[in-house]
Amino acid sequence: MTVKTTLAMRCKFHELHARGMSYESIAELYGLSKECVRGWCRRQRDGKGCESRIPRAGRLSVPLQRFDPLVGPGILELRRENPRWGPSRILFKLKQNPALNGKRPPSAATIGRYLHQWPEFRRKSKQQPVKPGPLIQPTAVHECWEMDFKMGLPLDDGSQANLHSVRDVVGEVSIMERVTPAGEAGRKPPRVSVAEARQTLRAGFTLWETLPQRVRTDNEAVFVGKTGDPFPGAFTLYLVGLGIGHETIRPGKPTQNAAVERSHRTVCDYIGDQASTIAELQSTLQSAVHELAFDLPSRAKGCAGQPPVVAHPDLLQPTGRPYRPEHELALFDLQRVDSYLATLTWQRTVGKNGQVCIGGYHCYYSVGRAYAGGDVLVRFDPTDRHFVFYQPEQPEHEIGRCPARGLDVESLTGLTPGSPSYVPQQLELFQLSQGVYC
Repeated sequence: MTVKTTLAMRCKFHELHARGMSYESIAELYGLSKECVRGWCRRQRDGKGCESRIPRAGRLSVPLQRFDPLVGPGILELRRENPRWGPSRILFKLKQNPALNGKRPPSAATIGRYLHQWPEFRRKSKQQPVKPGPLIQPTAVHECWEMDFKMGLPLDDGSQANLHSVRDVVGEVSIMERVTPAGEAGRKPPRVSVAEARQTLRAGFTLWETLPQRVRTDNEAVFVGKTGDPFPGAFTLYLVGLGIGHETIRPGKPTQNAAVERSHRTVCDYIGDQASTIAELQSTLQSAVHELAFDLPSRAKGCAGQPPVVAHPDLLQPTGRPYRPEHELALFDLQRVDSYLATLTWQRTVGKNGQVCIGGYHCYYSVGRAYAGGDVLVRFDPTDRHFVFYQPEQPEHEIGRCPARGLDVESLTGLTPGSPSYVPQQLELFQLSQGVYC
């Protein structure tokens, strides 16, 4: 997140550091790097002041000094009357101005540099999404499950289905294979919803009677929320509430999700063309998961030619976090979600109506028309579950707060507190606790 410092902020850096605050604490408070804060503090310590060393305004105003004095006001008038016009369109209209007839016009590039000296005409820089950190290589079963989808599998009845796959990295076994309807064959399949992804994971939790430590996915919107927005998606917050970490691979690096990517082909080759309806396909998948896990020798490196469950018997043992569907609401801890959100800060641009969007396309919160067009910082206050707004120049001064929406237990889990928990519509392949195969 890029935050431009002001003269008042730089003076405040030196004042806070003189009181004993560390560079790291000041940087975290203002959303800046430690090096930026340290540089301005040392500059003032050495008596060099806190004025910017780059004379931007003077440099950017130079281009029109060699043109008629009416050119500059004419450019500003055209741009303010037509905010969506670029330099080329402004230059075209500028040449048609009778007052400038016979005057030498500036180039489109010069007009662009001239307009850039006013913040109102600069293009807003987008907040960069948080880059995923290095992936942690799992060393035990049920430590990391990979999840992915294969879209638009055609069926003989003219429909198509989306295949959901979950695979254990160390156990080298398919945790769950599940299909959901995806409309008519030949059409673009609809995206998998967060509710469908949750149900697939629940089916895996129920079948193996345990929760994994982490779930690894790619960066599809169903997993991470709005593309390019660092605010965590509903799928991530669902995992956080259950105490499960969410890892995302680097964009364009499907090899980091290699286990589940390879699982698609293994399962699809195994079932072949044996299904004509989605119900038949789901039944075939159930049998395939059981046979691949318990009966057929695996070519995976860690299985040494044995079935995965034989090579990794710990797959049948809960990893200290047993799961039953009727206990999910008790396992889901909303305080975990609040603590996670409280560590994050987001930047938003206030719309013309004084609103910002947080957590989805239709989740708008009012900051006030006085801040329209400007940027605000957003933080989550877990004490009263409110979003709190600050100006980047004064990150200590609160300018407003709104109750958070869509962050309750029912919204994040799809389950209603006080009612019987959701039980996935998935036939059990085997009873793990008793070691009985169906």
